Amino acid sequence: MATASQRWRDALPTWLRPRGVRYLAATAEQPAILSNKRIFILPTKQGAAFFAILGLMLLGAMNYSNSMAFVLTFWLGSVSLISLLYTYRNLIKLEIKPAGAEPCFAGGHAVFNLLLNNPQSRQRFDVEIQNATGISNVGSINSDDHTLISLAIPAAQRGRLPLGRITLASRYPLGLFRAWAYVDVESETLVYPRPANHAPLPQTGQGSGDRVETTEEGSDDFHGFRQYHAGDSPRHIYWKALARERGLITKQFQRHQSPELWFDWDDTRGGNIEIRLSQLCRWLLDADSQQRRFGLRLPGVVLPPAQGKEQLALCLAQLALFGEAA
Repeated sequence: MATASQRWRDALPTWLRPRGVRYLAATAEQPAILSNKRIFILPTKQGAAFFAILGLMLLGAMNYSNSMAFVLTFWLGSVSLISLLYTYRNLIKLEIKPAGAEPCFAGGHAVFNLLLNNPQSRQRFDVEIQNATGISNVGSINSDDHTLISLAIPAAQRGRLPLGRITLASRYPLGLFRAWAYVDVESETLVYPRPANHAPLPQTGQGSGDRVETTEEGSDDFHGFRQYHAGDSPRHIYWKALARERGLITKQFQRHQSPELWFDWDDTRGGNIEIRLSQLCRWLLDADSQQRRFGLRLPGVVLPPAQGKEQLALCLAQLALFGEAA
């Protein structure tokens, strides 16, 4: 759907339309600065109605030679011109750059963060940011200050989701004019597959899937004795043996661990790729919530078993990018 500014621009004669528009690029290292050559300004609907009424007032003043009508008309015209200047100055020299984005699951909303900086000594009012999905009102920005803006973008399908082009705009102070500038923001995030419904974890561990036993100090179950090694904790030394002149002996303990889980592409059911990825996504989330060690096998990709949020993020990223051309 065309925006109001686009409809106004299309309604102008060809020779009045802005030509050769170059969009500002904003990166994390280099912010986009709104210069006077990058800002466009046109009357709003309210402004167009105001100027139409102003024109009728001027015709009436001329027809009746009414000096007070002339004074009022020219005074309102002067106010509108001053309003145009203030609308334009409200955007100039603003700086914007991406400030990160959070991954999300398909069907949700990805949150993109933008840093809007006002490096000048005057306050900015009623600034708004618009993208393809709607408008986010920023409000006022104090002089020599900055504000963090969050844009929620619908994530319809998994994969990479770029923020793309945004529009900074303002109608301050009277709403008669709208000034705007286009900025291409180089920021993207990952959209993970939508998790499937809860299902039992596949019990594929090491070998037969039996519990894994490791000998490690600090565990609960006593396992046996061994000769003392330099660096052993004094808490684990069997002091009674030393009292009996049997030398230093260290107690060993045994830890019982759950089997490592392997989530394999071949273990999923159904011919639809997205359904299979959704099932793998559910298993990954459930395994992480149970603090299990898990690995992932996809065609051409193997992630060895590990535990924690970093492992979960790595596995979910592989699901999000599955099938993407190298």
